[in-house]
Amino acid sequence: MKTYEKIYNLVKKIPKGKVMTYGQIGQILNLNPRVVGWALNRLAKVNRKSCIVYRKKTNSKYYLRTTIHDSQIPWQRVINSKGTISTNKLMNIPLDLQKRLLEKEGVVFDKEEKIDLKKYKWREFI
Repeated sequence: MKTYEKIYNLVKKIPKGKVMTYGQIGQILNLNPRVVGWALNRLAKVNRKSCIVYRKKTNSKYYLRTTIHDSQIPWQRVINSKGTISTNKLMNIPLDLQKRLLEKEGVVFDKEEKIDLKKYKWREFI
């Protein structure tokens, strides 16, 4: 089985309302956490037919990725080890998309935009 397939198979097992970290997945699969991030980022293919959207903070344009939310892989359930979202740093993913998807699953963020990893981190797999 290829590396990205292993990552996708593990991420598919994360239940709604739970998260795993890039490092946690990397440790389980004996991979660098960055590889986990690259694999999840590849799920999003730029749809050239979609509208060009302007990001409010930087006023730069990007293509709205449409396939990432249609994916069978719950990419939004993977966060960084600080309990925060890293996708807001990517220019071609809508701002706060990951947060909104997690909130729909019942995950609560504090005032500092952090998730309580003691409460939401999925450990049953280990």
